[in-house]
Amino acid sequence: MRRWIASWVQQNPDWHVSFNDDTDCLAFIQEVYPAHLETYLMLTPVERSDFWRVLVVLHHGGLYSDADTICRKPLSDWIAPNDEAVIGIDGDYLRKFPDWHPSGHLKSGGAYNLSYRWRDNIVAFSNWTFAFKPGHAILAETARRIEINAHDPFFTQDHPDWTIKKTGPGVLTDVIYDWLSDRGHTAPDVVRHLQSARSMVIDGVRFVDRPALHHREVLHFGMGSWKAPTIQHTWRKLSKYWY
Repeated sequence: MRRWIASWVQQNPDWHVSFNDDTDCLAFIQEVYPAHLETYLMLTPVERSDFWRVLVVLHHGGLYSDADTICRKPLSDWIAPNDEAVIGIDGDYLRKFPDWHPSGHLKSGGAYNLSYRWRDNIVAFSNWTFAFKPGHAILAETARRIEINAHDPFFTQDHPDWTIKKTGPGVLTDVIYDWLSDRGHTAPDVVRHLQSARSMVIDGVRFVDRPALHHREVLHFGMGSWKAPTIQHTWRKLSKYWY
């Protein structure tokens, strides 16, 4: 993992790169966002990581990336100086579930369909790597919705293991869906455009195609700390990229 983290320093010598552990994250919440502390402490470790990454980039601006990623290209190669945000595609299920539609909504406004194997929105955006300017509206709204989700019986009682939707890429995706709708766009339209282009910019936000944050600019190992891993699962993940 040291080599993975070091890749961010090596590829971006002009950037300040920091590695934050649980103690660092807690100290940041206590100092900068004490109003969120009670909610932060009631979350699981993985959920705390989700909440912290939103808040730290909301406050400082910059780029967040999980520890199980490798930076393959300098950030200056794929983030333009005037970009207000850079967001990647996590999952695209447009072809697999062409008839997907919401069957319900959370208190925070997020959509879901429990009748499908893929219960979340048909297009999901990544939260393992993202970049935003300080104070961006997408992150501010994501933080607000995480606060709501953390206290919603839908999660605390009915679906306590649905971390992805509660604090992870699911809630970020919900926010982006509404952000796009306010500007006359949809997430499926974005994905269709990115099938023939590496990126597109809407109101200062650069959306990059699925390969960008999966393996081209950023290599994501997808170790899945939110899952219960097995030795075989972990070995298969690592052996795909062993060199």
